[in-house]
Amino acid sequence: MTRREKILGGATGALVVVGLSFVLVKNAYLGRLADYETERVRLGKEYDDLQLKNAQIANRAHLFRSWAARTYDLDELRASAKLAATLIELVERAGLNPERLSVQPVHGSQVKGVYRELGRSIRVRGGLKNIVDFLYLLETEPHLHRLDQVSITPVPRNNEVDLQVRYVTPVMDAKSEDKLVTDKLPTTAPVMLDTATRELYEPITARDLLRPYIQRIATPPPPTPVASVPSREPHTPPERVPTPTTPSRFRVVGLPDWTDQQEVLVTDSATSQIRSYKAGDTLGGGVIACVDYRPMPSEANPKLLSPSRVILKVGPDYFAVELGENLTDKRRLSSKALPEHLRPASSIAPANSVKKIDPIER
Repeated sequence: MTRREKILGGATGALVVVGLSFVLVKNAYLGRLADYETERVRLGKEYDDLQLKNAQIANRAHLFRSWAARTYDLDELRASAKLAATLIELVERAGLNPERLSVQPVHGSQVKGVYRELGRSIRVRGGLKNIVDFLYLLETEPHLHRLDQVSITPVPRNNEVDLQVRYVTPVMDAKSEDKLVTDKLPTTAPVMLDTATRELYEPITARDLLRPYIQRIATPPPPTPVASVPSREPHTPPERVPTPTTPSRFRVVGLPDWTDQQEVLVTDSATSQIRSYKAGDTLGGGVIACVDYRPMPSEANPKLLSPSRVILKVGPDYFAVELGENLTDKRRLSSKALPEHLRPASSIAPANSVKKIDPIER
């Protein structure tokens, strides 16, 4: 073997050794590095997915807490009691008679571990305007709720309507009340009836769609005037037939003014007793705000003037009961119809005094 052949053989052997070394290094390190890179990409994607899932859980928890803060209570019994009290309050604010309110418990759907529905089937009767007020108060009530199965039926031979509606509210199912917001939705600012939103419902009352059709009677031509012969007998006006009214136990029979204070006299037909009330006393589901002595057109007959009335405050609203009317006949007053000292822009008179409104202040 020549020297050249030896050099070529040594170079070939060195190349073989380098090739084998590269294969071994690649299998031992480079291949594992690629596996590590693949694992890193996979773990990074899992991390991003977990971050997104945690954000969704946090968002749902925040939404769950906000819903829980708008419920009546986390306990079903306490929520049921608060719901019943709220319905009676809304009935009184709408000018309806709570004695004519019928409430039956109903249960809705349930999602285990999340919430269960608690509701009431409501039935109440009254004037169409008061029923619309009640529906508006129910719809805008700030607690989380749902209204369905609404039915308004006219009462035969009467100017009233019968309302049936289903009110459902959720009760959140929480393992610990400490995990949820403990301060509930404030009830110190209830929905007002004297607003522009409420006026959108006024066409329902103005059109009176539930009133039965009454054919218009043709007006006969006026008779030809004939010279009348004076009669010696005095003219006796026709006897007025009293309009039937809804029976009620309590009626306002007197609003005396004793200069230093005014009284509200109410008779109880069940016991034939007359009780005296003053400003600040509870009456008719509200509190006596004042006695109004301004002559104003009667609600039943605008051509006649009503001399006086008692003004009751029910929640943020004011209602008037004219002298001689039942407490169930109270009607809501707008801001313009209120005395000046009761309007929102003016200060309210102290509860221990009743301001006498002079007719000149109209």
